[in-house]
Amino acid sequence: MNRAIASAAIFLVALAVPAGAQAQNASMTPQELLAAAKATYPGELCSWARVEENMDAAASWTLTFRYDYEKKDGPDRAVVLHQLPCFYGAYNFGSIWFMETEFEGLVPLHFAEPVLDIEYADGDDAVVEKLTVLGFSTTPTLIDGAFDQETQTISSFSKWRGLADAASSGTWTFREGAFVLTRYEVDATYDGESNPVTVYSAAGN
Repeated sequence: MNRAIASAAIFLVALAVPAGAQAQNASMTPQELLAAAKATYPGELCSWARVEENMDAAASWTLTFRYDYEKKDGPDRAVVLHQLPCFYGAYNFGSIWFMETEFEGLVPLHFAEPVLDIEYADGDDAVVEKLTVLGFSTTPTLIDGAFDQETQTISSFSKWRGLADAASSGTWTFREGAFVLTRYEVDATYDGESNPVTVYSAAGN
């Protein structure tokens, strides 16, 4: 039995930056952010009526960084990361993300994730015979996405069913103004236990 799985990566940023940063100071209200998100995704990606009812679930963080080539004593650059609810499933919550920068303004973020081909034993999806990374794709939504300000990472955890014995999870790290995939794990066995396998890990992780 073969199953292909693809996911992706996104993040958003809006504008309230600290003094001394190189980004322009221009904060967005939740209503402005919601309007921008609707314009970016006008289809049925998000359950907009429910999103409007749950705007208190939206969150934002100010992030600062410098490029490697910049002076260590120079001013920080700044972006603001925004997470917006998008859809609600039986056991998964989906969110979209935006980032606003000095040069690009508000842009939607897409997160890189591996595309997998999973071969199961005949008639037994509790036994994986082969798991292959076919390449990488991107997605505008993260399942159970969360940002950790201390580690400067965004993580996701997607349950493939309610028991969460089969699932996938990713970690994207903020580096030089962008979020890059640094780790991805998959538990493809529907066996009632948690036994994830790392299918991608960036150097140093």
